[in-house]
Amino acid sequence: MIEKLNRGLLILLSCIILLFVLAPIIVLVVSSFNSSRYFEFPPTGFTLEWYQAFFKSKEYQKALLISARVASTAATLGLLAGIPAAFALDRYKFRGNAFVQSVFLSPLMLPQIIWALGLIQFFSLVRLGDRSILGSFAGIVLAHTVIIIPYVIRMVLSSLHYVEADLEKAAMSLGAKPIRTFFEITIPIILPGVLVSAVFGFMVSFTDVVVSSFVAGTRYITFPVRMYSEIRTEGLDPLAVTVSAFVVMFIVVIALIGERTVRWSRFI
Repeated sequence: MIEKLNRGLLILLSCIILLFVLAPIIVLVVSSFNSSRYFEFPPTGFTLEWYQAFFKSKEYQKALLISARVASTAATLGLLAGIPAAFALDRYKFRGNAFVQSVFLSPLMLPQIIWALGLIQFFSLVRLGDRSILGSFAGIVLAHTVIIIPYVIRMVLSSLHYVEADLEKAAMSLGAKPIRTFFEITIPIILPGVLVSAVFGFMVSFTDVVVSSFVAGTRYITFPVRMYSEIRTEGLDPLAVTVSAFVVMFIVVIALIGERTVRWSRFI
């Protein structure tokens, strides 16, 4: 009896904590359908007017396209750099392995504003032709790649724990070269983790505000930066609330799909 009571209290406490954590998101999403011209909760009516205004806004459409291009390119570069790095860190136990791994994962340990300030100073020294890389498309992609790589390495390292080294040795004993073994044995096994890291990296880049605000300049204004600028200048109006709710719902849908299909929480 006492055990059932304790279990019931634990479930109740967990639900209360979960509700407390999700309450701001619930309020945001519900308020995005509010018919009022000003932010207020609870809503006074239901409307899709703000979503229509959002999808008709050329500024937001342009920012959305820029964010999608930056995020997809940065996620691809992050995979190309992060997968070999994770494989080397996992398979080759060289001296200083732990130090190298901590260097790769360091962007996860420091505030993004520290990285943004460092990237500004570094990018101001790097030039493409006669122009600085700062404020260019290449600059913002490289900046996002820096913050994506640690996530890729961490998730691919988790995936490699599911790979039996004997499978790779068996393939090589049958004449397969290491590179062929990697692509035909290792990659198919860790593919769920690779896909999860790609999606997660895309989301990290797509939702970034801090680094993008510092290195993007005025030519490549990403979707979150546009949204932040709108809120800062116009205040918390219904359109800004709707844009925020759209981003939240997009992330939640992607997260649910990832968890439902490949249970990606085991790689994080």
